[in-house]
Amino acid sequence: MMRLSRLLSPVLALALLAGPRPARALSEAEAAAGRALAARYADMIVNVEVVATIKITTGERSLAPQEARFDPNGTVISPTGLTVTALSQIDPRSNLESMIRTRAPGQHVEIGDTEYKEVKLRRADGTDVPARVVLKDVDLDLAFIAPTEDPAGDRKPFAYVDLDQAATATVLGDYFVVTRAPKTLQRVPLVQSATLEGIDAKPRLFYIVGGIALGCPVFDGQGRTLGLGLNYFVNGRATGPIVMPAADVAEEARQAAAAKPPTAEPADDDAKAAAPPAPPAPPAPSPGSAAPDKGSP
Repeated sequence: MMRLSRLLSPVLALALLAGPRPARALSEAEAAAGRALAARYADMIVNVEVVATIKITTGERSLAPQEARFDPNGTVISPTGLTVTALSQIDPRSNLESMIRTRAPGQHVEIGDTEYKEVKLRRADGTDVPARVVLKDVDLDLAFIAPTEDPAGDRKPFAYVDLDQAATATVLGDYFVVTRAPKTLQRVPLVQSATLEGIDAKPRLFYIVGGIALGCPVFDGQGRTLGLGLNYFVNGRATGPIVMPAADVAEEARQAAAAKPPTAEPADDDAKAAAPPAPPAPPAPSPGSAAPDKGSP
């Protein structure tokens, strides 16, 4: 049996490819702008912690459910805490399908939907907020996570990135990526300069930007949002990191904000209690009595 951790190795390789590139020398004005953006937006980058399980069937054999933990960065985009990240960072399904097609061509393998046993957002102050995945878009590599309701009603509003304040895309224009370091480096805020290297308008608009971070925003020097770092998929395979325009992320976010929590199936005992009582059965005829004549009045 191939373990999930081995199948996920290409995902880690892609994450490394999407990591920071050597930064060019910045002028003092550019460096000051980058520092200001880091101070302004760092609290809007949160840690998304999930425990995901997935079922794999090969032929007539069902393998034991595979479990994996993920803790990527995500970007808060509303005061209620709606957060967006790259789906490929919390859902191994598409990457597993690609790996199986490569390593076991012709073998019948079915991969079930990813189920999330635990989801939470860790805010910049270290507070953990229970959450749920409300919308996934495999084609666009988008995942939206929303905090669950706060029974006490005293949760502080989230600092958030306003996607409606969009930056203009200019080839060879200078931008900034705001992200956070891994847990091993205390998740300190990071900022680096980035250059928009190209614009692809078909089949949909996206930007090719050097040095992006998956699930994190890219800003211009005035703090307007160019877009979000994601993986680009072709025929189910991740081909490299791109930036989705802020307006497109905002459009998907409106659908996520309107998504309702899933309705839980009632437990068997609850279903029985809620069911109406069955009508009483007709009395059985006494022994030796004749059955009533259907033609009798």
